[in-house]
Amino acid sequence: MDLSSESLTPDVADTAPLTRREIADLLPEVPEWSLDDGRLTARFACKGFAEAVTFLNDVAEFAARENHTPDLGIRETRYVDVAWYTYAIGGLSRNDFIMAARLSEWLRCRQGALL
Repeated sequence: MDLSSESLTPDVADTAPLTRREIADLLPEVPEWSLDDGRLTARFACKGFAEAVTFLNDVAEFAARENHTPDLGIRETRYVDVAWYTYAIGGLSRNDFIMAARLSEWLRCRQGALL
């Protein structure tokens, strides 16, 4: 089953973070993402600051609808950093990988709509 179509686990607070092996097994399923300081991260380039702010807000709204939100930031006025991490368990959960896959899918659909 494709990660983006999996259901999120509603409450992961009582689960253990993914092991290094589980993370290594899941990383190939989200090729646009990498592991950085224990977080699942990606950087997206925008044309300028205004577009970066709009993109950041769009990602925030997307994640809020799913009820699993990432850390977001703007760097160098035009790059949006997205980092998934489950603070309730102090590490990565399968939900983080599902959301990374869903965000990548959403962005592919969004770009296709803009063509």
